[in-house]
Amino acid sequence: MAPAESVDFYSEENYKGNKTSCKVGEVQHLVLNTKYKSFQMGIGGGLLVWAENHPVPIVKWKESKGSFVGVEKQYECFEVLSTGDKPTFVIGVKFKDTTGAPTGQYQLLLKCANIGDVKLLSNELDKFSPVGTMPWGGSIVTTAIYVRDLKTGIYVAEGSIYFALDAQARKVVIKDETDFPKQLEHSQSGASDFTITLKSTDK
Repeated sequence: MAPAESVDFYSEENYKGNKTSCKVGEVQHLVLNTKYKSFQMGIGGGLLVWAENHPVPIVKWKESKGSFVGVEKQYECFEVLSTGDKPTFVIGVKFKDTTGAPTGQYQLLLKCANIGDVKLLSNELDKFSPVGTMPWGGSIVTTAIYVRDLKTGIYVAEGSIYFALDAQARKVVIKDETDFPKQLEHSQSGASDFTITLKSTDK
């Protein structure tokens, strides 16, 4: 088994071949299913995984994998998470629209550290999509945010979100409203999930 709060990656399936140990916070791109063919989780370890070249959702893996099967073969990139007493929070976002426009007319674009661009269509998914992480003891995470009308191509909202850790409450919060677009509002669910709602398209 890998050391606590780490993940051991192997160059071959079934935990064989060359081993590379990665600690919490380490990010690697374009290595899953190529350089690494299996991995073992240490106690308190986890992975946030995504792809740069395939349209698969960003997901969290909590268990070791002796091989990658099915859609798992499309994942390429990862960040090592802590799932222990001082966890890494995965920030999730859901995009809603209350302007009365058809489902999917508006696109929320978030410029996310490590992951890159995350695009969500209005009222399309009723679940939270991971957009980034907040490590225990981490500093403020700044995420640029845009809303585009796909019918006209016009951006109807632009600004930034500042995520921060409230260690006492053990949750992620939006720290500063200064650059949050006035056309949007936000609400929080649980420790690190946020619903962003388009309430107006007025500039």
